[in-house]
Amino acid sequence: MEIEKEVKKITLGHEIGAGAACLKCKDKCEGFELHFWRKICTNCKCGVEDHDVQLESEENKKVGKLFEDTKYTGLIAKLKRDGVPSYRGNQFTVSIPITNVSTASTFIPGSSQTASTWMPSGSSSSAHAPSGHSPSSFDRSAAGGQHPAAPSLGAGSLSAAGSGQIRVSLVAPSPKGSVTAISSGPTDPTAVPARTDVVKSVTYEWAPPGINQSLALRYMELLPPDQRPIAGTAGADYRKKQMAKQLPDHDQDPERCHELSPGEVKQMQQYVRKYKDEALGVGDITLPEEIGQQAGNGTPGAGDKGDAVATVGKSCQQCQLPMKKGEPAVFAERAGFDKLWHPSCFVCSTCTELLVDMIYFWKKGKLFCGRHYGDSEKPRCAGCDELIFSNEYTQAEEQNWHLKHFCCFDCDCVLAGETYVMEKEKPICKPCYMKNHAVRCAACQNPIEPESQRVSYGEHHWHAEAQCFQCSCCSRSLTGQRFMVLQGMLICSVECKKKISAS
Repeated sequence: MEIEKEVKKITLGHEIGAGAACLKCKDKCEGFELHFWRKICTNCKCGVEDHDVQLESEENKKVGKLFEDTKYTGLIAKLKRDGVPSYRGNQFTVSIPITNVSTASTFIPGSSQTASTWMPSGSSSSAHAPSGHSPSSFDRSAAGGQHPAAPSLGAGSLSAAGSGQIRVSLVAPSPKGSVTAISSGPTDPTAVPARTDVVKSVTYEWAPPGINQSLALRYMELLPPDQRPIAGTAGADYRKKQMAKQLPDHDQDPERCHELSPGEVKQMQQYVRKYKDEALGVGDITLPEEIGQQAGNGTPGAGDKGDAVATVGKSCQQCQLPMKKGEPAVFAERAGFDKLWHPSCFVCSTCTELLVDMIYFWKKGKLFCGRHYGDSEKPRCAGCDELIFSNEYTQAEEQNWHLKHFCCFDCDCVLAGETYVMEKEKPICKPCYMKNHAVRCAACQNPIEPESQRVSYGEHHWHAEAQCFQCSCCSRSLTGQRFMVLQGMLICSVECKKKISAS
């Protein structure tokens, strides 16, 4: 009965994403099929993150478990029905009026602007910018940055657009307090009929929690464009891959590992407890001028009060450039309030990738992602990608391996004491190498054994033996001699070349 339960458990685990198309190999992969311990697809050898697998619920549970029993429990929710902790993602939508917006416009004589009234579809009141309106974070966007899905804004007007959403109206305040929209139209005072436009929504799959949405948007604008987690874009794919790479679930859950002994399970639990107590954290967003007050250091540094780009006497820990007043900055509680990072500089010190969802591990004055923090604590098996908690393991080809996982990458046979060949940094047994990877001799058409000497010229290869590496015309051995290649044939001299060309 226990065996049946274990088999069922393994089967269900391997059903996740089964048959999903590979985004890298396309039609060459028959569909995702998880290897029983390598964490890769058995068909194409790519990882699960390279396949079209929807893992949002699995990722939420993984991150939820990561923060379980820590001071960051506010980021998780206890699911009553099964007791599994789950990460509460902070997804939000920005609605930008482009169509389905009623705009009654009249050109102002002698001006390139039009007076306009903006009204969301289905709304009974128009959005107006009050007199003396102070610039929001969107004003800063207009001055120095671009939102990925919207033009530069003047005074950005925010209004609620449902749960987890904000609506941005593209309007600018006029000196008289009326709402105006910039136009490049003619100055003819002829009235323009009202037109109907639509509202375009941009959904961010994640945003920093605990801050207002205008500050969150400005944070997003400061990230590299291809790393902004906008749904359906390369940025969302980047976040998905980094979530799998930086926070492997087998670094925190013994049940996700392959056949750990009771002693290894205990060591892993101690390791997890240690990083939760000493290293794990989540970055916070703040304004540089506020961080000094939070740390009890008094008022922030230099710069005119009204200067939106004035520095505040602090530098980014990564790039060493000054932090700017009014621009969102990241701080890590474990690093101390005196350290700040630009949003795009909050990266792992080893791989330099943006720390996914601002989840960091702090050690010896450096930021790490989960993977490279683990690598700094324990050796990692190059076969199964798990941390090694055993005292005995193999070191080969400048990598570490569980004793049972130093296997052929093609057929999984154990390589201890066997001849193997490294192919693309993966160990391959000799039979698999000869069958799947060995180059063929252009003369005899047989595969060239890994220990045999060979001669290579471009895409052509020969056994370094007289019967194979010889002139195609006169059969003279070319070992140690000058030669030329003509349409894949070896030629020893100009005379032989003329004879072959004439034939």
